[in-house]
Amino acid sequence: MARIILFILLLLFTIGYYFYSPSYMDTSSIGLLLSIAALAIIVFFTKKEKEINLKKQYLKHSTLVIFGFVVVHFQYHIDFLLGYINNFYPYIWVQNDIVVKALAVSVSGLLCFLIGYLWYKKKKSFQNSKQENNKVISIKLLSYLAAVLLAAYFYYANPLYLMGFYGAEGIGAKAAYIILVFKTVVFAVLIQTARNFKIKEIKFTNFLSYAKSNSLLINILIGVYLTSVLISGDRGPIIFFGIAYFGNYLFVSNKKLNIYKTVGILVLGAAFITILGKVRSLDRNLSFSERFSTSLQMDSRFETKSILPQTQELATSIRALHHTVNHIPNQHDYLYGRFQLQQALSIIPFGNSFVQLIFEDNSYKYGGSSRFITWIILGDNPYTGHGSSVTSDFYFDFGLLGVLVGMFIFGYVMRYAEVAMYSQQLPSLFTHAFFIVFLSSAIYISRSTFLIEMKAVVWTFFILFINQKFINKQ
Repeated sequence: MARIILFILLLLFTIGYYFYSPSYMDTSSIGLLLSIAALAIIVFFTKKEKEINLKKQYLKHSTLVIFGFVVVHFQYHIDFLLGYINNFYPYIWVQNDIVVKALAVSVSGLLCFLIGYLWYKKKKSFQNSKQENNKVISIKLLSYLAAVLLAAYFYYANPLYLMGFYGAEGIGAKAAYIILVFKTVVFAVLIQTARNFKIKEIKFTNFLSYAKSNSLLINILIGVYLTSVLISGDRGPIIFFGIAYFGNYLFVSNKKLNIYKTVGILVLGAAFITILGKVRSLDRNLSFSERFSTSLQMDSRFETKSILPQTQELATSIRALHHTVNHIPNQHDYLYGRFQLQQALSIIPFGNSFVQLIFEDNSYKYGGSSRFITWIILGDNPYTGHGSSVTSDFYFDFGLLGVLVGMFIFGYVMRYAEVAMYSQQLPSLFTHAFFIVFLSSAIYISRSTFLIEMKAVVWTFFILFINQKFINKQ
């Protein structure tokens, strides 16, 4: 409770900066707000863990979320204080008079995430799910379905996209939808396989033995798909599938990763992402192997130095929040929950058609927070897309209040996911889908939106449910 009180006091002070921030990039104000964030993170990670299975376990939802949040929302401010970047950089800062105000939004969001996390209290120990959920369930038909979906993906995908023109060429509407279904089917297979291992009480000495025990077909399908992703220049799916696979291993084995192994994984992952970013920036007419070898000899492709070059591209997502704070509500009114409603409706297949009935203006800019930011930057005829951030998504709808409430809920459910994942018991199908999907996207969600991952959660649960109740019904 003492930590919650401290975080609330820090939050009240930070909110004051939001309303009375200086209209220039005041070094002392930026330093003070970053110090508040650093203090909160240190206090948070020094708390005594009461859940026995989470003690000395550092690879968990909160660790990954906070890492991604700090990179996206604070890295460029740290670079500014270190002198790596000045205030004459409109690509990142947008307008100097809103930088401190936007930073106050970021720090407030972080504090609310921590408060929400600490607010969660497990009222009783997790119980095993219903008896029918504790039976070994076959995943053969789901594996065959995944194979069919992957074949359909290669048939419908834009050939130029597959040849390495990610960012310049789209994947294609049909291929994008097919690969979303493929992802949820594969996630369902990985989850059900992990549940089967736990029901059988199979013990694994290491990750390699776990991987060998998984479906050979699924391993091949994942390998083929991720190879195509590598060649295309995309990186997100590699992280999503990699963490989901490893997360299920931790769920089955109850292995604990100490802080050194966790930091090592994050650093290596960040370095790998950086290399792929360099590969994507090179001449697309070169082969993938030629671009990869060239990238290993390149320095950072950014003009400015950074405290952590490996995550510099991820950090550029802060410009989404700067554009948001600069534009809302001065040049456009709040959206009052529109984007959250649209994301909720998207969970239903073809649910976006309801949006046409609810709202009169359904032009490009109202397609979601990332499209709205693209419209702010490029106008009505965008030639490329720009990403969003979790704080921007909440801010669009209700301003600072939206960020405070949204990040509190975010922190609360992440604590729930952690406790469920590392519980000794077998969780429900929905809970298992929830903590694996959000673990896989925990780093990237800071540059995305919160509810968008609920589509994958619900669809994965639905596939697990159908497989258990109907496909495998005796």
